[in-house]
Amino acid sequence: MVMEKKYLLIDDSSTAISIMRSMLNAAGISNNSIDSTMDSLKAIRLLAAHTYDIVICDYNMRHHIDGGLIFDEVKQRRLLPSDGVFMCVTGDNTQQVVTHLIELEPDDYLIKPFSAIVFVNRIEMVLTRKSALYPLLLAVDNKDYQTATDLCKRYRADHPLYTGYIDRINGDCLLRSERHLEAKVFYENACKHTDHLWPRIGFGQALKGLGELKRAETVFRDILAKYPKQPLARKHLAGCLIASERVPEALEQFHLLHKVNSANPLRELIIANLYAVLQQHKKAAIGYLHFIKKVTGTSRYSFGVYSNISVSLMLASIYTDDNAEYTELLNEARHNIYEQNIHGDTEQERYESEISSLVGVAILACLHGEIQDSFIIVSKINLQEKPIDDYYTVLNIARLYGFCGIPEQYEKTMQIARGLCGKSDDDVLIQSQVKLLEACHVEINQRLKEGGELVEKAFEKRNSNNAIGALEDAYRAFHMVPFHYHLCFLILELTALATPSFSKAANIKGVISSCNWVCCNDTRPKKEEIERANELYKLALERVNKLL
Repeated sequence: MVMEKKYLLIDDSSTAISIMRSMLNAAGISNNSIDSTMDSLKAIRLLAAHTYDIVICDYNMRHHIDGGLIFDEVKQRRLLPSDGVFMCVTGDNTQQVVTHLIELEPDDYLIKPFSAIVFVNRIEMVLTRKSALYPLLLAVDNKDYQTATDLCKRYRADHPLYTGYIDRINGDCLLRSERHLEAKVFYENACKHTDHLWPRIGFGQALKGLGELKRAETVFRDILAKYPKQPLARKHLAGCLIASERVPEALEQFHLLHKVNSANPLRELIIANLYAVLQQHKKAAIGYLHFIKKVTGTSRYSFGVYSNISVSLMLASIYTDDNAEYTELLNEARHNIYEQNIHGDTEQERYESEISSLVGVAILACLHGEIQDSFIIVSKINLQEKPIDDYYTVLNIARLYGFCGIPEQYEKTMQIARGLCGKSDDDVLIQSQVKLLEACHVEINQRLKEGGELVEKAFEKRNSNNAIGALEDAYRAFHMVPFHYHLCFLILELTALATPSFSKAANIKGVISSCNWVCCNDTRPKKEEIERANELYKLALERVNKLL
C-alpha cells in the first residue's frame, strides 16, 4: 500500500528529511511521490494546494506553528482524505510533548531515532487500518454520527483486530451526538473489559453530559490521583467545575495542565475567557495575546480575539482606581488597536477584520465620550444584512451596543453571539465561551441598569430644583448610557445654566458636543426639540469657553 501513495515530509532539519526520504526510497517509493518542506507555513500551503495520502510531520518546528498546529490545521480544514495518514515524529519524549500528543491524537507518532523497518511498518499499519475503516471515518468527518455508530457495530464484527479503535470512535460519536445515556452504558461496559483510561474518561464525560456533575468530578479526580499528568482527565474535570459554577477552581486546573503542556493554544484561549469571566481583564488580555501569537497564520486565528486584547485592556481600565495604571492600560489598548491591520484572504475575512478593528476603535471612543465617532461606526454595522461568523467579534459588537446604551441592538446581537458559541469543536472551549457571554451580559446589564437609575435620579433632582446634584448624576450616567437622547438634552439644559465644577473644561466641552450631536442625529427627537437642543448647546458652549 505504501508504494501507491503521495507523501509530504515536514521537518525543520534537512538531514531528517533526507533520512526519511531515503527510508521511503528503500521501500520502493520514488522521489516523484515525495514532497518536503522545512517551513511550517509552506507546509500548510502545500497541504491546501495538493492532495496527499501520508503526512510525516516533526513536532518541534523552528516556528510558532509547530507540528501540533499543522495537524490541527489539517483537521480544521480537512486537508487530508478520511483514509489519509498524519504521523508525528519527534526527538523529544518529554512529558510535555507526550501529553500534547495524547491530546492531539494523530494517527501515530514515532520517537527519533527510528529504523527504516519500523518507520515503513508503522505507516503500513495505519494505512491498512484506515483503508479498512474508510466509510466509518468518512461518516465521522462528515459529522454523520448515526451512520458512524451503525458502522461501528458492523465493523466490530468484521475487523476484530481494530475493536479497541472502533469502540473509541463509537463512544466519541455517542458523546458528540449528545446520546449521553447510551454513552454512559457503553463506557460502563467498556470499563469492565479493558484497563485503558479512555473508557473511564468517556464515562466521566457521559455523566457530565447527563448533569451528574458530582459523580463525573469523582471519576476524573480518581484518574488524576493515579495519573496526575493525564491531560484529558484534567481538562474534563475543569469542564465539570465550570458547569458547577466554580470558575476559579476550573482556572486552577487549567493552570496545572498548562504547566505540564503549554503548547496547546486552545488552552490559552479558555484561560483568557475564564479570566474575563472573573473580571480579571488585564490577565485576560495577556491570555488572548498568547493565543494570537501561537495561531497567527492558521485558521484558528480570530480577528475578534485580537480585538479582545484591546477590549480587555479597556475593561481593565474601568475597574482600576489607579490613575497611572488607567492611563497605561488605555495607551496599551490604543496602541494595540492601531497595530491591528486589515487583512484576510477572502472578501468576508477582510470585512470581518475591518469590523473587528472598527469595533475596538468605537468602544475606545465611547469610553472617552466621543459619541459621534462611536455612532458613525455603529451605523456601519448591520449583522442582519452581512453576518459575521466570528464569536468574539460579534460579542464585542454586543459590548459596543451595551456601552452605548442601545438595549434593543444589544439584545439582538447577544442572541447571535449565543448561536455562535456552539460552532467550536472543543466542548470545554464552548463552556468557557458561554460563561464569557453570561458574564458580559451581567456586566452590561449592570451598566445599563446603573446608567438608567442615574438618569432617573438626575431627572428627579432637576424636578426638585437640585440642579447641581442633577448635573453630577447626569454626567455620570452619560458615560454609561450615552445614546439616551433625553439624558443628552438634560445635560445641555443643565450645563447652559451652570458649569460643572467636578470636571475639566475640555472634558465638559467634549460631553456637551457629543450630547448635541446625539440630539441632532437621533431619529426620535422632534424638530422643535432639535432646535431647542442647538440653542442650549450654544449657551452651554459659551459658558464652558469662558473657562478655557
